[in-house]
Amino acid sequence: MKSTKKPRTKLYAAIEIILPIISGGAVYFITRNLPAAAIVLAVGICGAVISAVHRLECERYITDTAAQISDLCDSLTSLEKREIFPPNEDTALSKLQSKVTKLAEVLQQRNEAAQRGQENMKSLISDISHQLKTPIANLKMYTAFLEDENIGEEQRRRCIEVIRISVDRLIFLSESMIQLSRLESGLIHLHPEEKSLNQTALTAIKNVFAKAKNNGIEITYESEKEITLVHDQRWTAEAIFNLLDNAVKYSPRGSKVGVKVRELGLFDAVDITDMAQPIPEAERGRIFQRFYRGSNSRENEGIGIGLYLAREIAAKQGGYIDLKSGAAGNTFSIYLFKSADKLAGYEHDPDQNKDRLR
Repeated sequence: MKSTKKPRTKLYAAIEIILPIISGGAVYFITRNLPAAAIVLAVGICGAVISAVHRLECERYITDTAAQISDLCDSLTSLEKREIFPPNEDTALSKLQSKVTKLAEVLQQRNEAAQRGQENMKSLISDISHQLKTPIANLKMYTAFLEDENIGEEQRRRCIEVIRISVDRLIFLSESMIQLSRLESGLIHLHPEEKSLNQTALTAIKNVFAKAKNNGIEITYESEKEITLVHDQRWTAEAIFNLLDNAVKYSPRGSKVGVKVRELGLFDAVDITDMAQPIPEAERGRIFQRFYRGSNSRENEGIGIGLYLAREIAAKQGGYIDLKSGAAGNTFSIYLFKSADKLAGYEHDPDQNKDRLR
């Protein structure tokens, strides 16, 4: 559609010039007073000039402001922080710029989080694919060996043992993927009931006992008293199991892993103490991140979701997990509130919960 801006501008300019002339002529025609008519004409022309200048300034201001708002929109599109308008002025445009800047920062953070998630997922898929190759190849190869009727009994037993280890490896990987899918899809729903925390800890010990025995590690249990509190017994046992499994995995053969259930002021705790190498200080804030594996974990199986899962389970119940490391080993402590009524005022953020409990 053809623009009418320039014709209208020319029409306004013509009217502003003609009106003073008509006004001056009318004054002279009525009064026959030439000086008065000249004054009216001069005043009208000055007014017309001022009006034209003002209109041009307004048009220029609107054009410049529109261009600046366009630049502000471009900064939002590119998720960049730009100061188009003076940030210290109490104007509508400065306030708009502040809102746009905050929105760009939020979008940038979410974009970075999404990119990290994609990179972690790619790394996870690559890691699992690599770990699947060996057990699958062993299953194919040793199954073929068993089909040979001429192999001896000793060799047959070795083939069966390798197949058993490969199957255990595949089971571990599949269970890890199931846990991961539950986390990613938000399928962890807690059903808190008043249950024995001692029994919850003993359930976790029972599940890890066979692995600890095979690794030559003794698990000790200590409790001050029978402690009951409102918690989801199944998922809390899963969280304690993950902490125990982590301790058994990295503790040296012949060492001990201690489990202690204790009662504190507003909450109860379960401590898992190992005799493994102390976790480096630089990694203590990162080991609870999803998919993170420490520098001493490369030779052990895992994909880095056990501690993350334990942390999430504790957080969903208003608690948190604390870590203390020293020369003698590491102690992971999971803290849970005694009363379910207190959970209503706590967010499911482990860092915030930890600060509030102190």
